[in-house]
Amino acid sequence: MSPRDAAWMRMAIAAAHRGGPSVRPNPQVGCVLVADGVVVGEGYHARCGGPHAEAEALAAAGNAARGATAYVTLEPCNHHGRTPPCAQALIAAGVRRVVIGVADPNPTASGGCATLRQAGVEVVTGVESTACEQAAEIFFVGQRHKRAFVQLKLAATLDGFTAAADGTSQWITSPAARIEVHRMRAHADAVLIGSGTALADNPRLDVRHLQSDRQPIRVVTDRRLRLPPDSRLADTSALRTLVLIDDPLVGVSPRAEALRARGVEVQCVAPVPGSDWLAAVLAHLHDLGMMAVLVEGGATLAGSLLQAQLVDRLDVFFAPRLLGSGTSLWHELGITTLSDARRLVFDPPKQIGPDIWLTGRPTISEELH
Repeated sequence: MSPRDAAWMRMAIAAAHRGGPSVRPNPQVGCVLVADGVVVGEGYHARCGGPHAEAEALAAAGNAARGATAYVTLEPCNHHGRTPPCAQALIAAGVRRVVIGVADPNPTASGGCATLRQAGVEVVTGVESTACEQAAEIFFVGQRHKRAFVQLKLAATLDGFTAAADGTSQWITSPAARIEVHRMRAHADAVLIGSGTALADNPRLDVRHLQSDRQPIRVVTDRRLRLPPDSRLADTSALRTLVLIDDPLVGVSPRAEALRARGVEVQCVAPVPGSDWLAAVLAHLHDLGMMAVLVEGGATLAGSLLQAQLVDRLDVFFAPRLLGSGTSLWHELGITTLSDARRLVFDPPKQIGPDIWLTGRPTISEELH
């Protein structure tokens, strides 16, 4: 990988991140066309059903695309879907060389590299592959595992407590951090909590601290169906609420009928033999079109997801406070020796208000490798 190719690919990655949630279930993809060391076209996939990144870049470049090099974060598609195949569009435009970040995991759309090579186009692959895959990580998890992507958000004091000994927890972090969490909600398809958090906090789980056209679906894992019909989450006048159980008999109980009378969707997700129930929950949400799930539950739900290796991204906000005791941030993971410790790769830390924000991903994960 040449430094020059890496630099241009990083520009394509930045373009890909401009796509946002409107591209789902498609991936975020960016493309930059370069001729004689100058960018002649740039594009990104802006919305599902709209032009792909390559088509946008080619349209911007016009005749300047002939003989140029295309830097694309994801292998150009090779099939007729809602839009024509990008591999053929690059060939028709006379692009001489295509540098690709990562291969397309979708068997329907893959094959663009082979098509380009057969047409005599030079193809280079694997440039900035990890960053390219992270740009489309929601898509990759869905394709590989047929489940929703899980972003786990946690907030704690510097000594690792999410609540004081008397149970008080609002607010540990600053208003600036809370605004960032609402931005995360606006980018998610669903916000997931457990029944314990629903009972303890009576949250709304909406986006209200910033202007947004998107509101997530509220999802509660509630096997015993404890959510009160008079709770904020049971108010579906403006937002949709989904409560998931695992016993069909619970689904015909008086509590279930009371919740349904308020518009709450009570659905049974059957456990899969030999698999974690939460994995079945995430597969169910994926089937319902919820590709990206923000988990804001407490330590129990967070620990269960971590133990089942179902967390794809971890965001932790540490407040500059000390409690000394209380509710621990980390749940028991069943790890007894250092060699079995879960390892994460973290982005550079960010300061948001007085708080420190860490974003990490598993180092050994089929989602990213």
